[in-house]
Amino acid sequence: MSSVLQLIGQSRHSHIPAAIEWLDAAGRKELLAELTARVRRFGEWRFATDHRHEITGLRLAGALCHGGAGQVATWLNRRELREPADAWADAKVVAGGLRGRPLEWRADLARRLTAALRPPRGSSWSWRREGGPPGFALARTMLLETGVEPEGDAFTVCWAWHAFVTGDLRNDPIAETMVPRLFDTEGAAAPFRNNWESAAVTAFVDGLHTEVKKGRLDRAMVLDGTIGRFLIGGDARDLGMFVELRRRFEPGIDETPARDLVRCLPAGAANVADLAVGELRALDLAGRLDAGLFAEAVGALALRAEKKHVAAALKWISDTFKATAADPVRAEGALFALADVFAAESPATRARAIRLAVRLGPVSEAARAAVADAATRLPAEEHAPLAGTFGVTETAGEEMFTGVPLVGAPPLQPPIRTVPELVIELTDVQRTDDMDAFERVMAALVELSHRDRAAMAADLKADMEPTAFDYFRTSSYVPDDPGWLLFWAAALIGEHADEGFRAKARKLLGLNPSFLERFRNLVLPPADRDRTTPHARLFRHRVLELVRMAAEGETRPCLLATPTLPGHLVDPETLLTRLEALGDREPFPADLTQALLRLPRDVDASVADRAEKIGGHGGRMVAEWIREGGLPDPVVEWTVKVTNRHGWIQRQPVVTMDPGRRLPDHIGTLVTLSPDDEFNYWVRSRDIWAGTLPNHPEATAAYLLRWICVWADQSDPAGEAVLPLAVAPGPVGPLVAAAVVGAMGHQRAVQRSAAGEAFLALAGRPDFPAEGVGDAIRRLVTGDVLKLNRITEVLGQSADAGAHAAVWEVLSVALPGLLPDEGAKPRSGLGDLLGVAVKAARVCGAKGKVPGLAELAARKGSSRVVMEARSLARQLAE
Repeated sequence: MSSVLQLIGQSRHSHIPAAIEWLDAAGRKELLAELTARVRRFGEWRFATDHRHEITGLRLAGALCHGGAGQVATWLNRRELREPADAWADAKVVAGGLRGRPLEWRADLARRLTAALRPPRGSSWSWRREGGPPGFALARTMLLETGVEPEGDAFTVCWAWHAFVTGDLRNDPIAETMVPRLFDTEGAAAPFRNNWESAAVTAFVDGLHTEVKKGRLDRAMVLDGTIGRFLIGGDARDLGMFVELRRRFEPGIDETPARDLVRCLPAGAANVADLAVGELRALDLAGRLDAGLFAEAVGALALRAEKKHVAAALKWISDTFKATAADPVRAEGALFALADVFAAESPATRARAIRLAVRLGPVSEAARAAVADAATRLPAEEHAPLAGTFGVTETAGEEMFTGVPLVGAPPLQPPIRTVPELVIELTDVQRTDDMDAFERVMAALVELSHRDRAAMAADLKADMEPTAFDYFRTSSYVPDDPGWLLFWAAALIGEHADEGFRAKARKLLGLNPSFLERFRNLVLPPADRDRTTPHARLFRHRVLELVRMAAEGETRPCLLATPTLPGHLVDPETLLTRLEALGDREPFPADLTQALLRLPRDVDASVADRAEKIGGHGGRMVAEWIREGGLPDPVVEWTVKVTNRHGWIQRQPVVTMDPGRRLPDHIGTLVTLSPDDEFNYWVRSRDIWAGTLPNHPEATAAYLLRWICVWADQSDPAGEAVLPLAVAPGPVGPLVAAAVVGAMGHQRAVQRSAAGEAFLALAGRPDFPAEGVGDAIRRLVTGDVLKLNRITEVLGQSADAGAHAAVWEVLSVALPGLLPDEGAKPRSGLGDLLGVAVKAARVCGAKGKVPGLAELAARKGSSRVVMEARSLARQLAE
């Protein structure tokens, strides 16, 4: 048997079948046991990396040792063996080795391998696995050899990835079978989503077009398939390839299904709607579009969110005005569409719709009523032209919610009370940035182990994966990630009787009688601040204290810093009770530091007296902290810094923060910052967490601001990071305001939505920093740090949520700096911002003057900016 393993190690695959053929049943069983033991070693990352060349041999040898097709499929699909170094060479070796089995048996194996396929997730996979999805190469090879019809959506998706990567449809023997399935299989569009892979998408489309021209694939099937895929739906990137495919085929009038294209307009992706409008207009130009379908099409376009599609509806009506006015059905449908356009944000769009409606006139009572009803919601000066034609007499009052909801810090979640619950939470924190979950896990590790360490150890060993213990037994370094550190602490608690394990952990941690001093110098020196944020260092220090406790076999009744009040605060009375529970034990330094930072801003002096009576280092520190007034409010200023790095201009906000007095280094770094500080920006949002300084959200925002703005065009959770600042118990000011504005400028809508929630929370506070928000919008937009249209979207949504007064208060500060100078071109997106300002000012009844607005309103022309400026000037003057 060792000879077979030797052949595997030498990659002499052609000799393996003959070597196994000589073995009897007992010999194969013994060999299979050796193979299984070898395969299990691939669970070790380093071993798997060094021995990946053995996978093909192990797959072949194991397959030859098994008899049933089901057993072979199970062996080949083992997690350790699913990714050979060269998938297609592996498929050739394994399929060749099994070629002596009966055809029916191999067909059964092919079906099983196909059923076991798991398509890759996401759209960035192709550049990582050019060999194809795991298992696809062998499944495809076996299907081709046995003539079995491929089945299942998973195979179709995997084939799509393979076709996308290779771009070779000409030499693909199953292309005729698989291409029709692309159009109705969910996930088959994933390979074609990458914008940076446009050349590969074009090559695939061109290859498909070539096969159709050669007669190998049916043209009607492809064109019908694209329409079917449009009707299934999806986002623009999912459908981009199918849109490009249909354009490439240039369908004629007789190949254009008008009804199906109209059905794509109401909810179809933007690129699908563009395609549909083009084909429908070509039909209409040829006189082949039914009047009812025309009415349905322009009505659907008028209700779409994209401005270009609303404009397309107006242009379509205008370009075909004679034919539309002459046909009552078309005219009525056009008027219904125009009535919907009256709700558009742009005054120019509304004016164009009004002019078209007046020209068409009330062709039916239903159309007249629809236009009259929609006109009542127009400003008085706009609906006047409709009054005589459609009988509009008065403007209906706009009913809007104008309150701002008061938002406070969320309530505390219940503590973890059982070990099974702890194991679940401990596993989840490996994949989350929820710092509240970390706090609950840390508290549970300490409290449950103190209550009954032996029982907790037994439960941990029963509920945790054995590999967790094995990993830390073989680890030779201290993990950086806090989640893994907590896992290590749990493993040490679970193995509290294993002296060797604990001794190794103590050695890695450098534990000795002077550990605390050494640790403070290691983790919290001022010189270390460039590596990461002080918030992250303090938290890592706290977690390592738990690992140290577990490694030394100690227990504690509780942690001092676990929050007890909303907003991550610690009740002073509870802190004293916790200090008393420690008895003669000295508190952990980082735990005590975090507890002090979480005390409320105003603590009665009697608490200091009681803390001093408790004695010990902890009691003295608490008393001294309270008597000195806690952490001082730092002086914070910010500006936009422009840096030229080898021709690349970088614009980012920089902050100056000074605590005003000397503080211990590990506390002072939290409230000290200069424009030259370049801490590592490859951090997660949890590394700049509001829960570290709940009474000083301005200090947290000082670190968070640059991180948010630098990564505004990435996927980091900026909005989720600023929401805790907006509801923090401490006072908010210009830095929190700027951080919220920074999150408003995030590229992702979900993060802008979270930033909108933060803005509403700020607006409901008595210390709402309206001037800070307006000033931040002006400085970050004029400094080319953020895009105005994203901020405008959030402000518009906030106004719709009832914060009209807050939005106007902010814009009254921001607008003077955003309006163009005399003769200068208006900033992109300014018209939309002025539209939000008009709506907010009208609802809250704002009056007054905005510097520069009158000059802008006096300009000639009918652009969106000028018309909105005129509307705002009229509103403020009335």
